[in-house]
Amino acid sequence: MKPNFLHRVCCAAAGMAAVLCLALPCAPRAHAEAPARVMRVPLTPTPGFSQVQPDGTRTGLILDYLTEIAKYTGWEYEYVDVSAEDITSRFLDGEFDLMGGTFYAPGFEQYFAYPDYSTGSSYATLLARADDERVHGYDPRELNGMTIGVYKNASEKIRRLEEFLRMNGLECPLRFYTQEDMDAAGTLYAQLERGEVDLLLGNLQETGDFRIAATFEAQPHYIVAQPGDQDALDGLNMALQNILSSDPSFAQERYAANFPSEVKATLNLTEAERAYVAAKGTVTVAVVEHWHPLFCLGGSEPHNGAVPDMLDQVAAFSGLEFRYVYADTYMGAIQLVRNGEADMLGSFLGEDALAETNGLALSRAYAAVNSIVVKNKSVNYPSPGLVCAALEGRRPSSGISAGEVVYYSTLSEGLAAVNRGEADFVYGLAASLERELQSRHYPNLVPVSLVNDRSNLHFALGRPVPAELLTILNKSISSLSAEQRSAILDKNLISSGTVNVTLTDLVYSDPVMFVGVAALLLVLTAAVVVLIARNRIHAAEMRAELEQAEAESKAKGEFLSRMSHEIRTPMNAVVGLTDLTSMMEGVPEAVQANLGKIRSSSHYLLGLINDILDMSRIDSGMLTIGSEPFSLGELLQDLESMMHGEAERRSIAFRLDTRIQHDGLCGDAIRLRQVLTNLLSNAFKFTPAGGHVELQVTETGFDVKGAAFLFCVTDDGVGVAPGDQERIFGSFEQLGSNFSRSQGTGLGLPISRSIVRLMGGELALESAPGKGSRFHFALTLPLAEARKAPPPASADLLRGARLLLAEDNDLNAEIAIELLALKGALVTRAENGRQAVDLFAASEPGEYGAVLMDIQMPELNGLDAARAIRALPRPDAPAVPIIAMTANSFREDTQAAAAAGMTGFIPKPVDASYLYSVLCGALGRTQAEDQTKA
Repeated sequence: MKPNFLHRVCCAAAGMAAVLCLALPCAPRAHAEAPARVMRVPLTPTPGFSQVQPDGTRTGLILDYLTEIAKYTGWEYEYVDVSAEDITSRFLDGEFDLMGGTFYAPGFEQYFAYPDYSTGSSYATLLARADDERVHGYDPRELNGMTIGVYKNASEKIRRLEEFLRMNGLECPLRFYTQEDMDAAGTLYAQLERGEVDLLLGNLQETGDFRIAATFEAQPHYIVAQPGDQDALDGLNMALQNILSSDPSFAQERYAANFPSEVKATLNLTEAERAYVAAKGTVTVAVVEHWHPLFCLGGSEPHNGAVPDMLDQVAAFSGLEFRYVYADTYMGAIQLVRNGEADMLGSFLGEDALAETNGLALSRAYAAVNSIVVKNKSVNYPSPGLVCAALEGRRPSSGISAGEVVYYSTLSEGLAAVNRGEADFVYGLAASLERELQSRHYPNLVPVSLVNDRSNLHFALGRPVPAELLTILNKSISSLSAEQRSAILDKNLISSGTVNVTLTDLVYSDPVMFVGVAALLLVLTAAVVVLIARNRIHAAEMRAELEQAEAESKAKGEFLSRMSHEIRTPMNAVVGLTDLTSMMEGVPEAVQANLGKIRSSSHYLLGLINDILDMSRIDSGMLTIGSEPFSLGELLQDLESMMHGEAERRSIAFRLDTRIQHDGLCGDAIRLRQVLTNLLSNAFKFTPAGGHVELQVTETGFDVKGAAFLFCVTDDGVGVAPGDQERIFGSFEQLGSNFSRSQGTGLGLPISRSIVRLMGGELALESAPGKGSRFHFALTLPLAEARKAPPPASADLLRGARLLLAEDNDLNAEIAIELLALKGALVTRAENGRQAVDLFAASEPGEYGAVLMDIQMPELNGLDAARAIRALPRPDAPAVPIIAMTANSFREDTQAAAAAGMTGFIPKPVDASYLYSVLCGALGRTQAEDQTKA
C-alpha cells in the first residue's frame, strides 16, 4: 500500500493538472495486422489542460498532445473521469497507462516514467490587488521591495520566482505560508486582500479582485507512463521527438491556444485616466456612413462593422461612451477631426507619416485589412504609365505601379472612372471594392488580387493629442489578444451585396454575345415548350402508375390487416379456452401438461404469423419505426429476465454486460426488443448445452444528436462458415442440423437486419465454424427523459369492478367474461359499438370503471364508438379508461386507437396476465386521480 503523502506531494509541489477528453474505445480495425493498444488515461476538469465545452466536446493542452501522439503510435484512448483528489493515487495503483499535466520533482522517477520531452511549461504569475495603484503591469522595477506571499512547499515555483527577481534586479522579501493558512478553496487570496502581502505567487488567471502584475515561465509538465512500461515510454519518446522536430514551436502554440490570457500582465487605467473618463463621458467619433466592412450600422449588412465592434471593446474596458458623427466621404471624416467637430476618427488607413500630413496622431493598429486592384479589362496590369484611381485621403502602397494617381471622393466614383476608361485601375480595400462590384454592374472591370498588401486600421486623434484618450485607446487595444482582434474583423467581412444589372448594361458590354444569347434563348424556349409537353404526357402516365401502385399497396395493407384479424380471432379462442381450463380446480396433471403444450404451440404459431406479416410489410415498404421515450436499462433488464428461463432450460450460461451512461432514449423499444430477442434465440438455438451466450451493450459516445450504442450478441456455438454468412440473412434460409432447422422459420435474421437498417444501423456477423458467432450492430438514439414503468397495481382492484365489454364474437366475449370473472370483475357485454355507446350513456356517472373495446364490429366500429363515448356530455366520459382489445395489432392500429381516445391496447390472442395488468393499471390510475381531486 503506497503512502498517502505522495499524493499530497504531487498535488502541492507539482500542482497536478490532468487530463483530457472522453472518447470510448473504438471498434477493432478490420484490416490491421495487430490490434491498436488502448491506453487508459484519467481525466479531471482543469482549465486549459482538460475541459468540457458546452456542446460536450473536450478540449485542452493534454488532448492536443495525445491526439498528435496517437498519429505516430497508433494508440487509442479510454478516458476515465476521476476527481482531483483521487487521480494520483489511482495512477499509482496501476489503474491507468498514461497521465498528463504531471510536473517533475526529484525522487518522482520511482513513481512516474518521464519521457525525454515535456509538453511545455506552465506560467507562474504574481497577483496584485486590483486597486493597487503602484502596479501598472509593464515595468518589473515597480515591484521592487514589495512582499510576496508564497506556499512554502511549492519549491520549484519559488526557485523560478527567485530567478525572475534576480534577472530583473529586484529585492522582494518572501513570506511563506503552509497549507493550514489556506482557505477552503486552497488559496491565499485572503492574505493578499487584507494586505499581509503586496503580491501573491500563483499560476491562474486574474479574478475580479486581483490582477496580474507579472508573468514568468514556471516549470515543465509531462505526459508520464507507468514505471516499467518501457513500450509506452518508448512510444512517448518517439512521438514527442517527431512532433517537436517537425514543429519546434508546437508547445508554445498549443499553450497560447489553451491559455490565451495567461501570457501577459493585465492593463488597468491610472487614476488620471479614470478621472478623464469621468469628466469626458462621451467621445465623438467621425465615420463614413455605410462603408463596408468598417461601419455598417443601420445598413443591410448582417453586422455592425469593425469600428463599432472595436469601440464596444474600448467601452467595456474603459467606461467611455461613443457617439458617431457622420461624413459622406473618407476625407470628409478626416476634416471633421481636423476641424474639432469630432474627437477622433474611427478608422484611419495608413501609417504615421500620412497621418502627420493630415494633422493627426494614430493609436496602435487594431486590425489589418487587405487591399486589391480593380482594372479595366482592356488594360494589362502591371504596366508602365498606368493611371491609378485612389480614395482621397489614402496613399497607394509602395508596391503599386502607377504613372499617375487621380484621387476620388468615393470608391464608387473611382470604379465608375475606370469602367469608363478615364483611369486604368482603382486601388482600395478589398472588402469595400468587392462589395461595390456586387452592388453595381461594372461590365468593363476585372479584380486583381495583390500579395501581402495589407493596410493597418488605427484610431486617429487631432493634434495636439489628448494624452489620456490616446493611452486609453492603446490600453484597450492591447488588452485584446490577436485572435480577438482578428475575430472582430473577420465577422465583418461577410457581405450581402446584390448586383443590379440592366438590359442596356448587357447590350453595351458585349453586343455580339448579347445577340448570341438572345438567339440561344429563343432556341431554348422552343425546346422547353416541347419538353414541357412531353413531360406533361409522361407525368400523366407516371401519375396513373403511381395511383395504381398506391391502390395495390393499400389493398395489400388491407389484406394483411384482414388476414391478421381473421387468424388472431380463432387463436384468441384457443388461447383463452386454454387459459380458462388451466385455471380450473382439479385439472389432472396430464391435462395441465397438454394445456401447456397447446399454449406453447399457440405462441409459436402466433410468432410464425407475426414473422410472416412483418416480412410481407418489409417487402412492401410498409414497416415503420416508432419514436417514443423509453428506458434502455429497463428494456435490457426485462429481456434478461425473459431469456434466463430459456437459457436454464437449455443448460446455457447467459450473461448481460451493460456499459451505458445515458438510460433515457427516444426510439422504437418494441422493435429493438424484437431484434435482440431474435438474436438471443438464434444464439441459444445453435449453442450446445454447457455453452455460453453474452449480450453486451456499450455506449460508444454521445453528442447533440444523441448517444451511440454498440449491441453485440456473442456465443461459442457451432459458428457459421464464411460462405454462408450472407446467405443466412435471406428469407427462409436456415443452417445447422435438422433439429436446429426445425425450430424456426428462417425469417428472424432478415427481419432483424431490416429493422436495424430502418433504425439507421447495419446488422453484421463475425463467425467461424466451431468458434461461435458474434452478431453486432451500432445505433445512435436521441436522448430523452426515460418513462419509468409504474409500480404494478394490485389485482384486488378487479374485485367488484364494473366493466363494459364491446365484443361481437360470442365465443371471444364468453372467454373474456370468464377470465375477468375469475378475478371478481362484473362485466356487461355490448354486441356492437352502437350498443356500447348506448349502455355507457344510460349508466350512472362512474358506474363503469373501464371499457374493453373491440375494433371491427357491426353497426359502429370500436374507433367511432370510443369517439362517441368521449363526446358524451357527462363528467366521466373524458376520463374513463377505454382499452382496445382487438385482433388488429399493427402499429398503425395502435396509433389509430390512441387517436380515437383509447388509453390502452391489448392484442388478440389475449394473454390473461397482460389483460389483468393493463386493467389493474388503468383502474389504479383512475383511483389515484379521484383521490387527488378529492
